[in-house]
Amino acid sequence: MIEKQFELLQNIIDRCTKHDYDAVKEAFSMKKVYLNAEHHSDYIRKEIFRITEELVSMNQQVPALKAFAFDWKTPNFIWETTFIENLLPEVRKKYIAFIPESFDYNLYFENPTVYDESLPYFSVIIKLVVCSKYLEDLQQTEKKLTQPLVVEETVAKPQEDPPLPTIVGKDNPFNCKLNGKEIRLLADCVNEAHIFTTEITPQILEDFFYCRLSGALKSKNNRLLAYFMVELNMRRYITNEWQSVIANNNLILAPMKEKYLNASDLSTACDNIRYISPKNSEIIDKYIKQLKKD
Repeated sequence: MIEKQFELLQNIIDRCTKHDYDAVKEAFSMKKVYLNAEHHSDYIRKEIFRITEELVSMNQQVPALKAFAFDWKTPNFIWETTFIENLLPEVRKKYIAFIPESFDYNLYFENPTVYDESLPYFSVIIKLVVCSKYLEDLQQTEKKLTQPLVVEETVAKPQEDPPLPTIVGKDNPFNCKLNGKEIRLLADCVNEAHIFTTEITPQILEDFFYCRLSGALKSKNNRLLAYFMVELNMRRYITNEWQSVIANNNLILAPMKEKYLNASDLSTACDNIRYISPKNSEIIDKYIKQLKKD
């Protein structure tokens, strides 16, 4: 019964988010009309910085939002993430007591904070999702503006399967200092944290660290992958150049597209975890502490 109630609440959030996001997109489109190419590019960079600062501020002010800060695309994230569990008991009671059928969209459209008393942080939740969607659009636009112009060939080449990564043999590009026992422990770590889309055996993880994979692993969450690798690097288990090693050896495929992660993808993931740790990072922390003990 409660789950159904939160599904209705999610529908309200989705509709309010669409309304506010459409308004942001319309304003952005109008501004583009008055900006030349140079000013447009500069404006986008400033907007990316501004929105990033807003997102960080919202997450710092309302820690419960971290439950879906990077998982806002998850359907029914209000129920499916740990948001409700992270609320204070008195706040959680308000959400459970709220009657979705009583929500008046016109009241919200006139004043977005009107329901913040009966549903604490409601307007902030909407703003976080809108800002996240807007930031994603800005980053994609900036990427298009900075990409060099490519002249397409008259005859399109047939799509080919991505090549397998080169087997490096006994070389050690990661400068890996993990022994067999530690690799077995980390195999449990990546599986429990769901860093990759498939279960990883100790042998597969060893082949990854020594660039001997006969295929490529597929990332489930780039931010979590970056967190894992950064933690190992900080403790000198792997090289500082781990991003280049992954990119140069085509070791990992992107979560949503059939393409290999490049250094830019990994650098972006590292930037995204600088202020906010990704979901399941506590699992990695647990294993890293155990790794140090061993």
